[in-house]
Amino acid sequence: MNISATILAAGSSKRMGNINKLLLLYEGKSLISIACDTLINSKIKPILVITGFEHKKITNSLPKAIDSVIYNDNWSEGISTSINLGISSLPDMIDGNMIVLADMPLIKVETINKLREAFVKHNGEKIIYADYLGRQANPVIFPKKYFDDIQSLKGDTGCKKIINQNKINSLGIAIDSSEVIFDCDTEEDYSNLIKK
Repeated sequence: MNISATILAAGSSKRMGNINKLLLLYEGKSLISIACDTLINSKIKPILVITGFEHKKITNSLPKAIDSVIYNDNWSEGISTSINLGISSLPDMIDGNMIVLADMPLIKVETINKLREAFVKHNGEKIIYADYLGRQANPVIFPKKYFDDIQSLKGDTGCKKIINQNKINSLGIAIDSSEVIFDCDTEEDYSNLIKK
């Protein structure tokens, strides 16, 4: 079964002030490169990175093993534009796509592969998401049959709506770690990350 990943890395980090959060360092590596390396070391392929704000700086920070870097010239119109661009850029033979937020540096390779294995186990029919203590978290794998629905999203809207509309066909996989809910949006988040 062919499962791809789309890493969303186009936003302007408004809540971080004048800093591009994806270029901040954690354990000597930028947050965007950490997200990429995690996927590269997993069983997910191909890996697409959607850029926008500070495209050149982000691109220069990406590992060479990334399969495709796609610039979203509509990035300022919201996250849905990056998701749509990623989905529309996938090869035809893809059975499912994992949506990955680039500002979640603590997610482990084992977590990525656990979600992938659940997707395969259910024959690529179910939306698979990380579940932390009953809370829907990230990343999420969407079967191909939902790609058209995803591409109908507008503005600064992620894919939670698709999950909510298809709860009977969605499955949360228990992840006993806050890695799947921790993102780095603010200076306080980054400070907490450094302390971990």
